[in-house]
Amino acid sequence: MEIFKLIAGPLVGALIGYFTNFIAVKMLFRPHHPVMLGSRRLPFTPGLIPKRKDELAGAIGSAVGTTLLTKDDLAEALPADSIKQTMSNALWNQFCEVKESVLSVGQAATAFLSETQYENMCNQLEDTLTERAVEALCQMNISEIIITEGTRAIKEKVQGTLLAMMVNDQLIQSIAGPIGDEIQDYIERNGETKIRPIIAGELMRLETGTIGSLARQLPLEQEQMAQLVDVFYNKCVAGSIEKIVEEIDVAGIIEEKIKDMKVEKLEELILSVMKKELNAIVNLGALIGLVIGFLNLLISFL
Repeated sequence: MEIFKLIAGPLVGALIGYFTNFIAVKMLFRPHHPVMLGSRRLPFTPGLIPKRKDELAGAIGSAVGTTLLTKDDLAEALPADSIKQTMSNALWNQFCEVKESVLSVGQAATAFLSETQYENMCNQLEDTLTERAVEALCQMNISEIIITEGTRAIKEKVQGTLLAMMVNDQLIQSIAGPIGDEIQDYIERNGETKIRPIIAGELMRLETGTIGSLARQLPLEQEQMAQLVDVFYNKCVAGSIEKIVEEIDVAGIIEEKIKDMKVEKLEELILSVMKKELNAIVNLGALIGLVIGFLNLLISFL
């Protein structure tokens, strides 16, 4: 009985220290949500971390975004060669798949556009191509071409014959000039009518053809694809890396992720990292209580 009285004080002190720290650690996370008694919220509910979760999210996001993972660090961490290789492989694989596609160009277009939009686009393309073709023919100056080339061709034909003495440049031009002018005038008046059916037919052939057949006509090899990606990356991406990184709000992303995380998941995450340390705090409370109990016992004997 005397021995029990001697060790009771240290044991009680150890138990008090243990359970005090145990409750303190638990109160970091529990309860997860406020406990209401009528219209009043009980003190110390929810736990410290659930109560301050938004502030904790902001602090962690700020620490990571401004100290641990800065924009400069993120820019340096982007490996250009690896990105270009990934882009090149992805585009080449996609190109290979397209070459085997049996989907028509028209079907592929209507997958992204409405029928009205697609029809308007085709009509506009037909009008534009026809207009450009007629303009190109008119700008060629057909009359001048006929005079020049006609003179040359006629001279070659009559060279070494009796006609060569009678046929001169002035005579040829007097004949070819009006013909060239007439042809030029005909193109200006009827060029669109004659060219439009040809353009429409080619567009129809393109529309009904498969994407695969169209892609197979492209003389593109994997090495050329890599070169195209390299040029595109160097001209368009490399110079914009800093701007791209600036648009990535690391601190904001981390803060939102933590805010959206459930309290239970946050507790699990923290305990997975600090479980040993928190258990050590609980055990330390028991040790301190035990030491205080022995000190109290020692003082009582003095």
